[in-house]
Amino acid sequence: MLKNISLWILAIIITLICLFFQDKTGPTYPLEGSFTSGESKIHYKFLRSENIGTDLKVMFSYPLPEDFTAYVKYRRYQSHDDWKQVEMQAGSFEFKRRWETESLVGIAAELPYLDEKAGKYEYFVYYSVDGQDAVSITGEQAIYARYKAEVPGLVLLIHVLLIFLSMIFAIRTVLEALVNGRFRWMIWATLISLLLGGFIMGPMVQKYAFGVIWSGFPFGHDWTDNKVVFELIFWVFAAYMNRGSRRNRWSVYFAGIATLLVYFIPHSIFGSEYNYITESGHGTNA
Repeated sequence: MLKNISLWILAIIITLICLFFQDKTGPTYPLEGSFTSGESKIHYKFLRSENIGTDLKVMFSYPLPEDFTAYVKYRRYQSHDDWKQVEMQAGSFEFKRRWETESLVGIAAELPYLDEKAGKYEYFVYYSVDGQDAVSITGEQAIYARYKAEVPGLVLLIHVLLIFLSMIFAIRTVLEALVNGRFRWMIWATLISLLLGGFIMGPMVQKYAFGVIWSGFPFGHDWTDNKVVFELIFWVFAAYMNRGSRRNRWSVYFAGIATLLVYFIPHSIFGSEYNYITESGHGTNA
């Protein structure tokens, strides 16, 4: 019993690490951090995802040096737009990430929202202290922010919980195979939760956000969709190799490795994107 509980706890810990990495590297997570200027430590939070109808906030939080100024240079990504510039202003700013609403007091610029699903901004944030020449926070690397339609909170919650559950079962199955335990039912628990989370609720989230049900193979090259197909193939293979009275632990190990590979590929890479030059996009019906 103690070994069983310990393996479940270990599976949960590994899952949380993987999902934290997915969340941190995904576009719904703001680009945030801090740097030191003189004796001041300056904190910033730059949004990289927003809902249609809501201006995009690019923020520095108080306290700031008295002579601190900042501005944003931006344009629509994949467009012929000229660069625009907007100065940051002081105030209190609210923004929403998934189910939580956060607030920040400081200075910010608000970029006007985009109407197209999967439309993107590329932008640079410049700051100056003591009237010195303005410096880009990210150097020559632009920051990208993508727009989407709002996804109902309940739909998103169910999707996230099922993906979380499938990951726990996947890791737990591998651990059970390592100790030569009874893992066959765990393979099926992994498969069922993966199918529900990745192939039923996932397309629902995609439909709400970008207007399409599926943008992976063979209809597109969205890695988020393709990753779950890749993972599914290995778990179906593991189920096949362990059907009936058969027992094959190596197939479970391979499925576990495939699952870890999937979760350590940043979320939404090569995802839905609108092109303002061609007025079309991939992974979107905009």
